[in-house]
Amino acid sequence: MPKQKTRPQKKSSKRKKKKAKAKFNFFKLFFNKFSVIGFVIFTVFFAAYLIYLNVLISDKMSGRIWSLPSHVYARPLELYQGRYLQIDQLESELKQLDFRKVDNRPANVGEYRLLNNSHFEIISRDFTYWDGEQKSQGIRLSIIDNTIGPIHQLYSDDTLALFRLEPVKIAGIYPAKKQERQLIKLEEVPDDLVLALLAVEDRRFYQHWGLDPRSILRALLANIKAGGTVQGASTLTQQLVKNLFLTPERTLIRKINEALMALLLELKYDKSVILEAYINEVYLGQNGAQQIHGFELASQYYFAKPLTQIRRDQMAMLVGLVKGPSWYAPRRHNIRAKERRNQVLKLMHEQGVLSASQLQKYSAMSLGLASKPAFSKNRFPALIDLVKRQLKRDYNDSDLKSSGLKIFTSIDPLIQSQAEASVRRVLPQLENRNTRISDLQASVIVASSQQGEIQAMVSDRNPDFPGFNRSLDALRQIGSLIKPAIYLTALQQPQNYTLLTQLDDSPLHIKTSRDQLWSPQNYDKEFKGDISLYQALTTSRNVPAVRLGLEIGLADISTTLQNLGVERDIPAYPSMTLGAFNLSPFDVANMYQTFAANGFNMPLKVIREVLNKDDQPLKRYPLESRKAINEKAIYLINQVLHQVTQTGTAKSLAYSLPHRVAGKTGTTDDLRDSWFAGFSDDQLAIVWIGRDDNLSTGLTGSSGALKLWTDLFSHMHVNELSMNPPAGIIKVWVDPENGGLSDKNCQGAVELAFISGSEPVEKAKCKSGGLLYQIRRLFD
Repeated sequence: MPKQKTRPQKKSSKRKKKKAKAKFNFFKLFFNKFSVIGFVIFTVFFAAYLIYLNVLISDKMSGRIWSLPSHVYARPLELYQGRYLQIDQLESELKQLDFRKVDNRPANVGEYRLLNNSHFEIISRDFTYWDGEQKSQGIRLSIIDNTIGPIHQLYSDDTLALFRLEPVKIAGIYPAKKQERQLIKLEEVPDDLVLALLAVEDRRFYQHWGLDPRSILRALLANIKAGGTVQGASTLTQQLVKNLFLTPERTLIRKINEALMALLLELKYDKSVILEAYINEVYLGQNGAQQIHGFELASQYYFAKPLTQIRRDQMAMLVGLVKGPSWYAPRRHNIRAKERRNQVLKLMHEQGVLSASQLQKYSAMSLGLASKPAFSKNRFPALIDLVKRQLKRDYNDSDLKSSGLKIFTSIDPLIQSQAEASVRRVLPQLENRNTRISDLQASVIVASSQQGEIQAMVSDRNPDFPGFNRSLDALRQIGSLIKPAIYLTALQQPQNYTLLTQLDDSPLHIKTSRDQLWSPQNYDKEFKGDISLYQALTTSRNVPAVRLGLEIGLADISTTLQNLGVERDIPAYPSMTLGAFNLSPFDVANMYQTFAANGFNMPLKVIREVLNKDDQPLKRYPLESRKAINEKAIYLINQVLHQVTQTGTAKSLAYSLPHRVAGKTGTTDDLRDSWFAGFSDDQLAIVWIGRDDNLSTGLTGSSGALKLWTDLFSHMHVNELSMNPPAGIIKVWVDPENGGLSDKNCQGAVELAFISGSEPVEKAKCKSGGLLYQIRRLFD
């Protein structure tokens, strides 16, 4: 059998190698193919991600970069010759505006001097009002006997007819993070601050593209050498990106995003835009719950001056805070803040910003902090609540918290301070006089009666407490405050009712819809029989008011209430004639404002004008007035309401106030509510005192609310009530017992006003009363 040939080993080996090579080439081709695909996919996703980041940056930078809080301002204090103003009131206003009192003639804005306790020298600040910008101006004036004399310019004898002090900023309406800032344009920022900032935070700001490799390498070497993190390498652009777009968490992903967005920001925007945004964004401290952002606001917070007016060393202190606002907080850590400031000054010297002599001079200076910030926490919480509610008719909540609106109001800090002082003074007095009286609460509303503008509001015995707003939301029975509306309804029918009309004050029993018997009582539990209409109102008799109300019709009384400004629905039950329905103090103020304005209804408002963040007018809130009630009938009622303060339930005012006023007390069942509503020619005030649990206060309107109202008005300057009758009113002397015409020298005669044609025509027999009576009348 022939021997079988075997394959050469070498050939077999070649085939194996060839096969292995082919297999390797296949895998190489496979992976190369997918590497390209993977690279393409990665590139597409990376590009898409960059586009996404770019959109985020564009949306933020091209729109509203920051949520700017809206600011609420009080009325500006207008000064003119002849105006009543106390010296301490003007000084109080200047202090609330954070003006600095100086010993020499003032040389800088926001300074004033008081000479001989009567002569003021003031340099105001720039301020933009709804009617344009008012430049800083120096003035001098004297106040003698609480009256302003001629107003002169500070450095000349030129006189000014009117000088307007900037309004006090009383509150901010903040976004959720409560960030506070005042924007400043880059061209307004002092060069020294920019140089100091770049010297400390980013020396190569104008050379890099958002990332600075040199700084990164330098920081890396420093950190390796120190064995820990001692130096950062973030550019200003990276810091801005971190603050505007990213969370504070420290992760690799966030760092990558920060670097990418910094590059995109530099590619898309000019350096000046980035620098301006940084200067307005950087966090520099905390004022309670408010975060201090931006160098302009920080300058106001720490030095009570705008950024353009602080010294170089103070700019260095602000720049030093960037590293750690809490750690270097100057009001808490003065030495630490000064050391940090001096480090910044040294860096400024090394960069050629300061000379050696300037470095030495500024390093030796104190920080020069203001005694308190140029702004503080929100004041007057009840009033600010009212401002917000009235604004929400025209603006949504997000705009109020983020659009940087300037809201000008009618709030008068001087009157508000008096109202708060009266509440703090009188409530403890009432509780101390009677141990059974405790836990009293109060509401006080003050308005200008002829303009319908709210000037002051207190809604808690602790006026600074921002809790339940009793002035707006406490619905309480109003008691006898309803009575002027009842008598007004009747007097609008002069053919049927006059002030001399006799009413029946005798026991009354009324069957209610529930088949129950209601028997209203007078406060003194007595009955007078026949009583004239004006006497029934003056002494606040209950039974005659109920009888008259039922006689003229409950529906007509409801209509009168609506015309007076009451917007709530009032149930048409007999008990409504004694005020057995609920109104808030603000409702009552609207109602009595119409009495004070002689029949013209002006819905009470607190807002005057609103400007946007660029100081352009958005909306004005002009006076809205309508003639709601016949002025002759209103005059008759107001005459009686004045008599209430002379011989009626508020007769204590006859000797406790030097000027004429009008008003009405109100008391509810079981003495749960104590009211007084009163007005002069120019001021209206409503006072309510009660308890939140609706238990008895032990106080009538006279013994409670009237005391607080009197204390307030005795500390206010008001114009006394005008007694000038409108056309169609005549005054005659009458005998109230028989209703006939009389003479002023006759016993018991009174002078009453009548709508022309309704006065009595028959003459009563005159009773002389004798010599003693005539002498007493003479002295009265």
